[in-house]
Amino acid sequence: MTSNRYKILVLCLFSSISIGFSQEDGQSAELTAEVNSDAFQESFFEALKQKGIENYDRAIQALLECKKLQPDNEVVDYELGLNYMQQTNYIQAQEYFERAVSVDSKNKWYQDALLFCLLKQHNYHAAVPVAEHLLSLDTDYYKTLADIYMQLGQDAQAKKIIDKMQAQGIDLNAAAQLENRLRINTHTQVVLDMDQPQSSSSTAALNSPMDQYSAQIEKQFKKTDYAEALRYSSEAIDNFPTQPLFYLYKARSLNKLQNHKMAIQILEQGLTYILDEDQMTNNFYKEFVVAYMALGDQQKVDHYQGMIKN
Repeated sequence: MTSNRYKILVLCLFSSISIGFSQEDGQSAELTAEVNSDAFQESFFEALKQKGIENYDRAIQALLECKKLQPDNEVVDYELGLNYMQQTNYIQAQEYFERAVSVDSKNKWYQDALLFCLLKQHNYHAAVPVAEHLLSLDTDYYKTLADIYMQLGQDAQAKKIIDKMQAQGIDLNAAAQLENRLRINTHTQVVLDMDQPQSSSSTAALNSPMDQYSAQIEKQFKKTDYAEALRYSSEAIDNFPTQPLFYLYKARSLNKLQNHKMAIQILEQGLTYILDEDQMTNNFYKEFVVAYMALGDQQKVDHYQGMIKN
């Protein structure tokens, strides 16, 4: 974010600090408001300072103090989201960006931050309406929306966007690149379809959408294409949010991509959908061990290793 945009946000924030009081409250209310205002400003600028030196934990602490003083201030929510993003804590960041957007849905920077957060999580289904809203504010998001549709495999929707870009003369170089990618995707899909076994047993096995997702994710793991495995597992969770297997797949993909903190969050979410103590639980614990071992947290490693049952 440029300094000018940032100054605008800060000015907006402090304009919300001025609060009117009735005469009957007298000097006591005015004094309270002044104290709260000073405390708020002090905490907010401390947060900016800490973020500037990349001390995100302290920045978050200062912003949470601001939240106590002004719980509904969307600029504080936005700043919290930015700091959590820097820690790759995308789930927490998304929550705060959504709060900011709910207060000021026309703010382009709030929407843009939420979109970026969703894309970092490969949550393309949720990203579509955000990108569409941003497109109503800025034509620069045509390319982003077309790319999201291609990630979802919705090539027809992507083609509509590309055609509109070409017809209106919007970012023609990007439109040409997108169209070329679309042709490559189509060709690749034809080749993959030709490689698929056509036996009746295989066809029956892929009748279930869940089985189709599982087969595709396993295929990506065999190819060591962990980014694609992450994409398919994220999409599977969108469509089957109570199936723990897809959370396990997503966490495994994230561990392979060295995003261990996010993997732990996904595992914690998925555990809530496991009804029985079975091999699935063991697999979750093993993935926890992988993540915490990579993070160097030996206490957590020992904890989850101790929970794995033979």
